[in-house]
Amino acid sequence: MKLELHAHTFYSHDAIVSPESFVKTAKMKGIDGVAVTDHDNISAWKRVAAAGKKYGMAVIRGEEIHVYHNGQKIGEVIAYFINERVKPGEFPEDKDSIKEQGGLMVVAHPFDRFRNNFTMLEAYKKHLDGVEAFNARVLLNSFNEKARRFAQANGFGVTGGSDSHCKYEIGHGRTEADISDIEELPRAIKKRKTRALGHKTNPLIHTLSTLTKLGFMRPKELDI
Repeated sequence: MKLELHAHTFYSHDAIVSPESFVKTAKMKGIDGVAVTDHDNISAWKRVAAAGKKYGMAVIRGEEIHVYHNGQKIGEVIAYFINERVKPGEFPEDKDSIKEQGGLMVVAHPFDRFRNNFTMLEAYKKHLDGVEAFNARVLLNSFNEKARRFAQANGFGVTGGSDSHCKYEIGHGRTEADISDIEELPRAIKKRKTRALGHKTNPLIHTLSTLTKLGFMRPKELDI
């Protein structure tokens, strides 16, 4: 299966694609399954699930969660296969609810020094289930390469995603796994049977996200 495991809808403060367009576009680009991973909220879940049924797309309930250490933001983790929202909080203590829900926790773009400050990742790696080894939005290839090396050195399965905030980006990063059902993905990640692939998105796309975040664009009307 080809999977898009890191993507945002306009329920994230810096994205401009509707849940329905997200699923439809992924289908058109040959993706078999998607995870919706909006920033610190799950508002898109029902709409993505409905669109998944309409377009024959497997859907994973996910969330990208800001994590902190001693009150300072250090980065983000992605929770997959969860049933309720996980609030931002101290890492790893406040992330216990992911495990309690039977979910997976993958660290997002761990070595992107423009977005993360995971200086203590080595100490906290035992709390992770996988590593995002390819993120299409990183500015430098070395960030992804370092994540891939970290995963390999520590025996983690890998994921890849576009980190898309608009339709253009969807599918630029992907996870591939030799599975026939989306429910087999957790085992594939834990058994290191996944592959993180893709190509980098033009860095100018960050301008679009910044303008949206600052309120210069109206995402629910644009849907691009």
